[in-house]
Amino acid sequence: MHVDMDCFFAACATRDRPELAGVPVAVSWGRGEISSCNYEARRFGVVAGQNVDAARVKCPHLTLVPYDFETFERVGLEVYEILFEASRGACVGVSVDEAYLDADAVVGDDDGGDVEDAYERAAARVRAKIYEKTRCACSIGIGANMVVARLATRRAKPDGVFRVREAETMDFLAKTAVRHVPGVGRRAAATLTTLGIVTCADVRRARREDVVEALGTKSAARLLDAARGVDATPWRVRPQRKTVGAQMSWGVRCTDDEVAMDFVRQLAREVSQRMQKLKIVASKTTLKLWRAVADAPPSAKHPQGHGACDVLTRTRPMKMATNDAREISDAAIAAMRELRVEATMIRGLGVSCSKLDDALLAGNVRRQPTLSQMFRTDGRDKNDEVEKKDQEEEEDIAETESEREEDDEDVARTQSQLLQNDCDFALFDDSQAEMDSDRTNVLRAAYTAAARRYAWQRHELERLRPGKRRRETISEDEHAERAVAASADVVVAHARRAFIRGGESGLRAFTNEARALCRSQELLPERYGGQGASFTAAWLHRVDAVEAVVISK
Repeated sequence: MHVDMDCFFAACATRDRPELAGVPVAVSWGRGEISSCNYEARRFGVVAGQNVDAARVKCPHLTLVPYDFETFERVGLEVYEILFEASRGACVGVSVDEAYLDADAVVGDDDGGDVEDAYERAAARVRAKIYEKTRCACSIGIGANMVVARLATRRAKPDGVFRVREAETMDFLAKTAVRHVPGVGRRAAATLTTLGIVTCADVRRARREDVVEALGTKSAARLLDAARGVDATPWRVRPQRKTVGAQMSWGVRCTDDEVAMDFVRQLAREVSQRMQKLKIVASKTTLKLWRAVADAPPSAKHPQGHGACDVLTRTRPMKMATNDAREISDAAIAAMRELRVEATMIRGLGVSCSKLDDALLAGNVRRQPTLSQMFRTDGRDKNDEVEKKDQEEEEDIAETESEREEDDEDVARTQSQLLQNDCDFALFDDSQAEMDSDRTNVLRAAYTAAARRYAWQRHELERLRPGKRRRETISEDEHAERAVAASADVVVAHARRAFIRGGESGLRAFTNEARALCRSQELLPERYGGQGASFTAAWLHRVDAVEAVVISK
């Protein structure tokens, strides 16, 4: 069985708002891209990934709702609790709103009627339980393997069940478009179309050599198997993670090589922190780089987007399995130098690590560098003795993440990219208890990230020419409010947990801790300067507002 929630983000955002029933709704941040939309909006041609302005042309009365990450996480957990219970643990998670179940385990000892319809009845029970618990609809496809079940789900939507019986599999696949087969993207589908291959029946008739030449050996083998109803994907209730990475391709503009390398170091630190949370190490580092196509016109609708780009990758081995930020960044920077791309042509960067292993088994994990090492710009060539002395002097200083977002739209995109990892932790790694136990560190990281955003905005403003600076309409107070708002989700989530666990006293202890951070100047490196009165006032105002909202609810 393949279980897929219908319009998950949109359903979560509207389930407690009855006035939006039957109204075209889309989830988006500001005037960026649409993340999800309901079926009422889709009838007008609105789709995920579409620009808000373009969507409003097709559907002028489209209602936009913001992201509600806390609700997405909570509902996703509720769905998975039902799925694990219904399948007796035989559940393979794909994402926060999608999973595979062992159909035989779900049916169990069903004796409610005709054996032939047992799978449909079991799927109906699962759908009813999910809707009763979450008030969000889902669709279920049933087939002989994962590929067939997933294709069946397309026929089940919206809010239905569709089963492909084993005897009907070949006929069902014969009529299935190649572009709908998992793993076949738009470019691959277009290439196959030029060969006259549109459906899976065409794939069966085609010469294997032609398909291999068009797609490559591995992709061709997967498509040929899928067209014949064969799926060799192993059934792993807890699939092994293969990579850990972080990337950004929105608003990336580098003036010189040093800026580009500094950005790579920030991504490497983020990857290092994720690996340490997962307690894993890696042996290989891959750099992903978006290179602007020469003479390509900039997008009028998305001036900060990456535009037309060539995506380049390079992989470098590391000296030993590690999750050390310095080792990861050194390997990634070496890979970037190999690509020899001019800094001004870079429109996006990503760092990922592969060949993963358990940190405890590896036994050679290096320590995460201290703040002085993380932000050092002129001392990278110091000898090991000086570095060891720095570590001993600063080992108690909290380590923090670094972000370089310029506006709210960047923040929304980054949060969307991180949401899947957060849900994976919550669903499979028991991270809820881990987050609660590490509340102080999370709060300090949120405060530090907000302060850095504010300091970076001030830095960028100072770099503008005086004439352009005078045309800047956003005040310093508004810059501070924007920087703090980007960390608000973390503060709200932990404030609610503190209130649930300890009532008003627990909440006030948490908010007092948040207010006390304004006195923690040591959290910020000197390179970024002080927070300033505007930022301090914005942070305190946000904490007061969070306390009032949580108590009122």
